[in-house]
Amino acid sequence: MKKLPLVLAIGISSSPLMAQNLVLEEVTVTAQKRPQTLQEVPISVSALDQARMEDAGIQRFEDLAAYVPNFAVVKDPVGDKINIRGIQSGNQAGFEQSVGTFVDGVYRGRGVQSRFAFLDVERVEVLRGPQGTLFGKNTIAGALNITTAKPTEEFESELSAGYTPEFEESFVKGHVSGALSDTVRARAVIQDRRMDKGWMENVHYSHDVPVSEETAGRISLEWDASDNTLVTAKAEHGNFDVQGLPWDILVAGSLSAFGVEGGAKYRTDMGNTVRPPFEFFGQSPANPTGFANDSNGVMDFGSNNTMKGDTTEASLTVEHQLASGHILTFVGGYSAYEYDRYLDADFGPLNAVRFDDSETFDQSSVELRLASDVGGDFEYIVGAFYQQNHLEADGLSYFNAGTLQPLLNGACFNGLTALGADYNSVFVSGDAGTTAAQTAAAIGAGFGQGAAIANACGQAAAFDPLVKAGINGGNRYLMLDQDSRTWAVFAQGTYHLTDSTRLTAGLRYTAETKEASHVAYATDFSENNKTATANPFVIGLATAAGEFTPHNFSKDDPGMSRDESGVTWSLNLQHDLNDTTMVYGSASTGFKAGGFNSFYTGLTQGQGADSNDVAFDEERVITFEIGSKLRLLDGAAELNAAIFHTRFDDLQAAIFTGGTTFEVQNAAKATSQGVELDGRWRATENLTLMASLGYVDFTFDAFPNQACTAAQFAAARQAAYEAGLSLGGAAGLGAAAGAAMLYNNGSCAAAGINDLAGGTSENTPQWTASLATQYVKPIGQYDLTANVDFNWMDEVYRSGDLDANALQDASHKLNGALIFGPQDGQWDISLIGKNLTNETVVSYVNDTPLFNGTFQYMVEAPRSFELRGRYRF
Repeated sequence: MKKLPLVLAIGISSSPLMAQNLVLEEVTVTAQKRPQTLQEVPISVSALDQARMEDAGIQRFEDLAAYVPNFAVVKDPVGDKINIRGIQSGNQAGFEQSVGTFVDGVYRGRGVQSRFAFLDVERVEVLRGPQGTLFGKNTIAGALNITTAKPTEEFESELSAGYTPEFEESFVKGHVSGALSDTVRARAVIQDRRMDKGWMENVHYSHDVPVSEETAGRISLEWDASDNTLVTAKAEHGNFDVQGLPWDILVAGSLSAFGVEGGAKYRTDMGNTVRPPFEFFGQSPANPTGFANDSNGVMDFGSNNTMKGDTTEASLTVEHQLASGHILTFVGGYSAYEYDRYLDADFGPLNAVRFDDSETFDQSSVELRLASDVGGDFEYIVGAFYQQNHLEADGLSYFNAGTLQPLLNGACFNGLTALGADYNSVFVSGDAGTTAAQTAAAIGAGFGQGAAIANACGQAAAFDPLVKAGINGGNRYLMLDQDSRTWAVFAQGTYHLTDSTRLTAGLRYTAETKEASHVAYATDFSENNKTATANPFVIGLATAAGEFTPHNFSKDDPGMSRDESGVTWSLNLQHDLNDTTMVYGSASTGFKAGGFNSFYTGLTQGQGADSNDVAFDEERVITFEIGSKLRLLDGAAELNAAIFHTRFDDLQAAIFTGGTTFEVQNAAKATSQGVELDGRWRATENLTLMASLGYVDFTFDAFPNQACTAAQFAAARQAAYEAGLSLGGAAGLGAAAGAAMLYNNGSCAAAGINDLAGGTSENTPQWTASLATQYVKPIGQYDLTANVDFNWMDEVYRSGDLDANALQDASHKLNGALIFGPQDGQWDISLIGKNLTNETVVSYVNDTPLFNGTFQYMVEAPRSFELRGRYRF
């Protein structure tokens, strides 16, 4: 029976003949939508197979990143950030991705879709640089091309289990595969992973975090519908429940008054449980009750972070080989997910701010392409693509006035007292403007904290009537409801100019329509309350603390629909210098779609909202690359090299307001250039070495409106306050009060104070390197395999504003594994060690909402050991 070409598995194991000749097994990839050896593909691409990832204990993208040059994945409170060559997507639900993920040809453009992307995979390919021709939009930095394991002709089954005592983490995974008939094959896999004790001690709740449960399964079928037609169907489902994340306070700032200590450590006091009221020294009788106890449990959900959800995906692929040798491929896919997440948004021991968000998403897509036969003078691929999706993303912010008012009131009282001013003479309950103005008059100019004190006094006055009326707080609700439709046509052709020279050109036209509605309003202070309130006190609290203007924009409002289209192209010339060396040069373009700001809040203090400000535009890129693929030492070694230069226009950036939200803007132009090297060498029959080196020089050519650092913001607000006072009289006091109350980090960013022209990007170390060794020692009929991996990363900023507090020093990870089993491969046992030198690595830093000068961080896992066993039936 005639079979279609199947992609070969990647590996470093060799047959006895290959072992004798010390020849590396060829790596086959589908980076250009057809099977090719890695050494033939004229782009910068790295690939790892299932065996390599399992031996290294790689379970998620952030684990994979250490082994791939100029590729980084970091966790974020809102969503993971995938970074290639300095470009990544921000943490906004309205963002498209800069790095596209494709699993068996189905696009997964949102972070949650890829949660189980490594379930029973055959191969992961990391394609660096724009992939706009064959993979489409939202691949301006690159693409992840993932191929799952396929059903087999022969029956096979495997059961594996592992346990990591440091985190009380266990996993069980099993699969069974084989023929159901002469023409039908099937594969089923299921995986369950649980972590009962993470690496961060949370003293607030007396347990360690993170704690998680993840379960996923997949069924795949292959049917030889005819001698020339292969039909593949796949369905999978997964669910996850994560309780707590390893966050803590890096710099205590104003939280130091409550005993909070900063510094990278593995112990946190982050939570929203009921605590005895804190007492401020000298607290005014205006609020004698101290902190509200949150007795109705509005703020506390039992953890510092909770995320629960599920994912579903199904796909149908039909490959038909025509009489001419051409292959016609149809790929249809459906992907959906939903989740709910709760976050202690003040990141400390106070029950001050909580944030809930949820997303519901579904996507349907079809792709049809025709690939010519190979071996002729001209080879081509042409195709068409269509996708539609629906997204609902919302966010509910809780502001506990019973906690915030005493905080502000104490800061107001203590600040005034320290400067010799009388608290009772300036405080006017319910009148923020008058209180702020009278505070400015009482303390005058020349005090570095004048604006901060006036702000605290004004906010305390605004919240005071709520507390006296028994209203403990208010909520702010935002919701984006978006529909998208995308279609594209594409073509790529390769002309063999000579036996050793090939010219490849590609072109893609993409058109997309998006329409959305967006609402923002205040709700009463109760859990999961998404119903608008008419209470003016609550509206006032939420508008002030939540820095927003209530609005309701429908799909018919100006600015709430987008039509964009674009042409992307690629040009590549490759030449075989000889049988072992290929060189290439390429130019390629791409674009990331525009969209709608899911966290759009309008202006602060209810000053206005405009539907035309909700949307942001697409960003574009062009990359030039030269590279080489070399086979060395008679096939015992390979070395791949690339040099790239990339220019970005209209980069989308999420600008932190310094308070409670991010604002998306097209902010920047940038240049990224660098070098990538990776290679393999089978040094002896038993020893294989793998290494990679990445260098990236990422520079913003223009970025005038990045968010200010905490220190810059405090200084800028104080300067605006002093400028108001200099006007003199009532007008001056009013201007000073306005600066104190209304000036936020968005104002600071718009003033261009933190202009990052000449600066770099977050999560972009200049240098990265990895070295991996595998040594196989035969012991009778058994093999003992030793793997040692060393991964090093240069210093790197973990915050987009490049605050010095967010600079992570150069760091390394040393991982190792010992694997023992019979040479027939029926079973093995492994001991896998990660971060053996116990390096402390911070992966995320940001300003803590509402507490200027305070920073929270996320820390990666310390040293751990996993004991794993596998049995193949």
